[in-house]
Amino acid sequence: MAMKKLVLPLLPALCFSLNVSAEEAPSYPTISGELSLELQNDWTYDSDDKASEINDLYPTVVLSTKVAFTQSLSINLEATVEPVQDATDDRAFEDIGGYVNILTVNYDTDLFSLYAGKFTPNFGIAWDAAPGLYGADLSEDYELAEMIGLGGALNFSAAGYHTVSVSSFFKDTSFFSDSVGDSRGPLDKKDGGAGNTEKLNSFAIALDGNFTAVDGLRYHLGFSSLAEGDDGTDRQNGFATGADYQFNVTDTISATPLIEYVYLDNNGGIDGDTAHYLSAGVGFEYGAWNASAMYQRRDTETGGTDVDDYVADLSVGYTFENGIGIAGGWRFAEEGNIDNQGLGLLVSYAIEF
Repeated sequence: MAMKKLVLPLLPALCFSLNVSAEEAPSYPTISGELSLELQNDWTYDSDDKASEINDLYPTVVLSTKVAFTQSLSINLEATVEPVQDATDDRAFEDIGGYVNILTVNYDTDLFSLYAGKFTPNFGIAWDAAPGLYGADLSEDYELAEMIGLGGALNFSAAGYHTVSVSSFFKDTSFFSDSVGDSRGPLDKKDGGAGNTEKLNSFAIALDGNFTAVDGLRYHLGFSSLAEGDDGTDRQNGFATGADYQFNVTDTISATPLIEYVYLDNNGGIDGDTAHYLSAGVGFEYGAWNASAMYQRRDTETGGTDVDDYVADLSVGYTFENGIGIAGGWRFAEEGNIDNQGLGLLVSYAIEF
């Protein structure tokens, strides 16, 4: 069980077709997917800002579905139900909204992939791969979620297996940018912001892969560029480099250290502002047990003012034979020169179909 808020991004560049024999070939169309159910409680028990000492109990439900019309052609959907507003006071099961974060048409083969629709462009890995309840709190800043556009990927072998992916996109301003239930408010082009252009003038390029000589190693190199918005924001350029490495410590214990560095120029579309992100940590698995330690750092310069934030997370979890997982985590952070300490509890269950 991954001890973090579940995020299931669409990265066609990393999805490779499986060859099946004629006698095992499924009849089409087929429907497959997963329903993820989570209940999480976050309690900030100590803070320099006493108004931030709150308790937040909330669900997260994610439905991921693939409708395959042939072995290569499919429609992919991911819909999420979760709080769509940040907690400002104690709350339980409040501000819940549902929205579609992925809806694409895909054509995938062993050699290449093509896709179009609403998706998460391939940039960075820590926001998805970092272990722990709070292991991706800062790296989620640069997740390029809910973009509309198209893209493709090419797979090749060279001392390992590698994928080059390219996509062109803009921020979703359709009715899909709103949520049902509690409304998060639809995004409009006039709201501005880098990448909010309703034109295919933002893009991301990435190289992902592994090497035969180092079994278990995965690397990522990425570049993203978000076009100027109508509000006068400048083009934001981002550079990402990261890797994780899964190996056996003993016959029964495996470890996966992860590290990633991301730099954003004209951060937020503001000329001259910058942001540096560092994520480093390790996850362990021992039978049904898992544990992790993560450290994230975000150094920003805004209008000549430097602000250094960090989040440290320690988590441990257990998955029962019936598939129910339970995890607990401790979070220590400094954000905006305010120290916070908190505890979290997560109960999860996934149904595959």
